[in-house]
Amino acid sequence: MLRERAMANLRDLPVEGHETIKDAGGMRLEVVVGDSFYTASRVLALDTLVRQVTGQQITQDGALVALPFRHQIAFHVIRDAGVIPSLNALAAFAASGYADTPGAITPYVYWWRAGTLTQLSDRDQDGDGLRIVVGEDFQDMLERLVARHPGDD
Repeated sequence: MLRERAMANLRDLPVEGHETIKDAGGMRLEVVVGDSFYTASRVLALDTLVRQVTGQQITQDGALVALPFRHQIAFHVIRDAGVIPSLNALAAFAASGYADTPGAITPYVYWWRAGTLTQLSDRDQDGDGLRIVVGEDFQDMLERLVARHPGDD
């Protein structure tokens, strides 16, 4: 019962600030900020947050998500090949937000799918930069999305 109440509290948090960042190459990030110390915790109720911010549902492919610090969460709902430029942009965004802010959580990007988080970015071997690391499931999804042509839906 306590968990249910905590989840309800997360789902009831208002969206204090929201910005969409996008470019012509298909990159699109939704960035939610707030004074609440629980803003980043909304990853636990990401399906609700996506509906509040975009008016749409998360697809079966899930979403990319970054939690650079406690007052910010950024995501990209996976719908098409725009996931590739969005993953790269989100990795840079997460690393920068993590490095520059008190209350840091993680500099990495995660794949949210059905409530499970899988880490997709990591430090490179030199420790100076980032690298993207994907497993077989994510790679299969990428190949399917890249192979799909507009109008196939």
